[in-house]
Amino acid sequence: MATANSHILLLLALVALTPSTTSAAASPNLDLNIHQLLQLLGFPPGLIPDPVEAFAISPAGLLPPTFNFTIHFKEPCYVQYVNFNYFAPVFTGIITFGKISGMIGHKNQFPSGEWIDMYDVTMVGQNLVFKFATATVTYDRAHFEEVKTCTDGPLIPDHSNQLISQLPISVE
Repeated sequence: MATANSHILLLLALVALTPSTTSAAASPNLDLNIHQLLQLLGFPPGLIPDPVEAFAISPAGLLPPTFNFTIHFKEPCYVQYVNFNYFAPVFTGIITFGKISGMIGHKNQFPSGEWIDMYDVTMVGQNLVFKFATATVTYDRAHFEEVKTCTDGPLIPDHSNQLISQLPISVE
């Protein structure tokens, strides 16, 4: 637990000294990048792909230290971890030590071919537990240690403001 507390204290100090918005053009010696932030909060650095155009972080709560984040990609993009993942040009959520929640702008392609909204990611030991609109899946964190490069792709339909029962259903 001492390690988690020291990470949180370090994170709070860094957030206090870091501008609320950083970009790829900012000085790397003065700014905390998104991959370092992930590691300080207990996640593997590759959970967010490159290239990140800019990101913003702002305090959302003290106990536990919680932050709202917004990540900007140049365009919608795709990256392959275990399955294909889609990142919208703007990806938002809430992050605290060991948990990311309330995500908007991130989908995962299931083996069925369906693109499903991802809502939460929680660290449990050496595993990441991903909560989707219709399923919960666990993967070893080793799949996310390497920072991968997102590739451009077409915008997939965004149904994030619709209930699952309102999504179009195809019958074969």
